[in-house]
Amino acid sequence: MDGLIRVFTNTQRGAPALSGTAGTLLGVLRACLVDGYGATGATSATIASGTATINLPQGSSFDVGTVVRISGATPAALNGDARVLTATSAQITVATDAPDGPAGGSIAVKMAPADWAERFAGTVKNVGVFVPTAVKATGMLLRVDDTAAASARVRAYEAMTAASTGTGLIPTNTQVNGGLWWPRSFQDASAPVAWWIVADARGFYLAADSLGIGAFTVFHAGDILSHAPGDAWGYLLTGNEADGFEPWSTSAFGCCGVSMRNFIRGAWLARLHTGIGGAVLAQRIGAHHNGVADAWAGGASYGFGAYPNSPNNGLMTCALELYTDGVLRGALPGLLHPFQDCGAQFATGGFFDGEGDFAGRRLLPIGVGLPFSGRYGTVLFDATGPWSR
Repeated sequence: MDGLIRVFTNTQRGAPALSGTAGTLLGVLRACLVDGYGATGATSATIASGTATINLPQGSSFDVGTVVRISGATPAALNGDARVLTATSAQITVATDAPDGPAGGSIAVKMAPADWAERFAGTVKNVGVFVPTAVKATGMLLRVDDTAAASARVRAYEAMTAASTGTGLIPTNTQVNGGLWWPRSFQDASAPVAWWIVADARGFYLAADSLGIGAFTVFHAGDILSHAPGDAWGYLLTGNEADGFEPWSTSAFGCCGVSMRNFIRGAWLARLHTGIGGAVLAQRIGAHHNGVADAWAGGASYGFGAYPNSPNNGLMTCALELYTDGVLRGALPGLLHPFQDCGAQFATGGFFDGEGDFAGRRLLPIGVGLPFSGRYGTVLFDATGPWSR
């Protein structure tokens, strides 16, 4: 796999809408993980010194930094996935190994999916099963039941023989009966909400602003950055353990924007690193969390003052680590917790270039909080990659 991080959001051309209507989350997941979207034909293309300039119909361009899939081009070396380097309303440029000169053929361009697969498609209405195709992936399957209003039910399986039949449930029914909840929208059923998906070939994050107040809940499904070499069970699924407007601890159970010292729920690993037993609850805690209370990334409760850090004028961040059964299992890939109080200085979607350890990487801030009371903090995603695992 190419290691390019795919970033999708509702404002991109051709992006599907997410709302309280049943099936809309499946539409978003299929588009981002499996199919891609926003396909358009190129009017012409020229290659010079490792850069392809692709002309598109007016208004059919793609955002800088997104990953597009090019097909139908001659020479064939232009085809494949590439990150958009520059863009206007009718033109993009991408890096390529193709030789200099004009490109021919019926060139098509679309948002490149994360190269997951859907199993048992269409066999159960509004139910989808998604699995990475990457060779090194653990291969756990994510089942999304998108039949109810407002929220979908999610759980993972070690193996499945049909859309509703499988073994190795994550979490089990004893742990959370029926699986976890991923809220779509708590507004009017047809009102679209803002969403982001940040994905690679082995895992993804879903962020949804379910009440439209700028407070995103961020969920994860996929393989972790594990401290166990070749960790066959290093798959993590997060989600809320109740639906609707519950006390804050319940509504934030699945959010990867929270470092939890008190309420340890909402994050389930496939198994212990030894492979013994079944699904196991994991505590998510920021590497620099020195307070006693649960803390929001980029909020005051981490206890390290306000951004910027005066000795280096820096934005200080840490990994969100996973602790279970008395051991530090690993961390969430591609995700950073600022451990200073950032206030609202980083707008959701306001990409910026990293420095220091993150030089050469583009960082995506997303405001996190409770859907019924507002933004409490900020998480950052490495939008360039590859993510370490």
